[in-house]
Amino acid sequence: MEGFKALEGLNDAQREAVTTTEGPVRVVAGAGSGKTRALARRFAYLVNDLGIMPGNILCVTFTNKAANEMRQRIRTLTGDADTGYVNTFHGFCVSVLQEDSSALSLPKRFLVLDNSDIDAMLQIIYEERGLSLRDTTFAKARDMFEVRKVFTHPDYYRDLLDLSLDALKLKYDLAEAVDDILFYGYLYQQKKCFGLDYNDLIIFTLELFRLRLDIRSKWQERLEYIMIDEFQDIDGLQYELMEVLAAHHGNLFVVGDPDQTIYTWRGANVKYLLEFDVRFPGTRTIMMNDNYRSTPQITMVANSLIAANHKRIAKSIVSLQAPAGKVRCYHAASSAEEAGWIVEQVERLVEGGVDLRDVCVLYRALRFAPC
Repeated sequence: MEGFKALEGLNDAQREAVTTTEGPVRVVAGAGSGKTRALARRFAYLVNDLGIMPGNILCVTFTNKAANEMRQRIRTLTGDADTGYVNTFHGFCVSVLQEDSSALSLPKRFLVLDNSDIDAMLQIIYEERGLSLRDTTFAKARDMFEVRKVFTHPDYYRDLLDLSLDALKLKYDLAEAVDDILFYGYLYQQKKCFGLDYNDLIIFTLELFRLRLDIRSKWQERLEYIMIDEFQDIDGLQYELMEVLAAHHGNLFVVGDPDQTIYTWRGANVKYLLEFDVRFPGTRTIMMNDNYRSTPQITMVANSLIAANHKRIAKSIVSLQAPAGKVRCYHAASSAEEAGWIVEQVERLVEGGVDLRDVCVLYRALRFAPC
């Protein structure tokens, strides 16, 4: 693909986001403004126009699905199978830990634990210590592990890294409270099989960078450009990792919308987006307000609602769609009635010839809004 084509079909704000490559850049992108398109085009612009190697670019998305979609777009734009480090924070940390596993005495093929793996470990602990689901459920135990690792016992990783297997087993055997039994039993099971869960991946990567300045410098120098999507939902550990990685080149590009923050219950903090220009002096802020998805009636309602948010960067979404019907508000008496009404509306649309793939249901979308 010729370089100039990376800019074809972009509006002014998208083009500015793509071509502003040096230093700290903050893009405030409203819903439906084409931010994914801008991110993919920016990657292609760096590779095709500036000659940057894909392996020197880190592009962080929020989910595996989004990362896969981004890789496909980038391959189409660049014509190259190499997409550098396009991944989630956790996926990127797997790459770091696999490459430099020996520094933490981890095998290169350590296990990345999912919920089913954790539940299998819990089953062993329950049987060994005579616990039952009356004591606590597996789901509650997993939640407790996350709270301890991220919030209440952030130095837990020292047990995994510094204690011998026998010493960790003793700590587990001496535990009396149910939560302590489960937590230290879980750490013991992790150490036995060299298994890391999602929380460990970032924490271990940060510890690796603290212990080995040479390894930290290697990754800092390698990643010339860093791009982070959905920055409004970044948490403290992810932010710390981002700061470390961007410290050498300083080419940090973040995209987010403070009016769409939904993961505060998992530690996300919108202040990282709102105060980005304070933490990184000289930040260039780009507003992407054109909406390609919704009708003017919908954007007008959205603008009136989000204007009441306190923690935000002022913006007004502008629809580029043709006007359509009025927005309706339905206040149901119960969740069952609400669900029934939604199903009726969807059925009516489909019967009228609307493709079901064009129907989107955002369930209780405002429930988790922090502001």
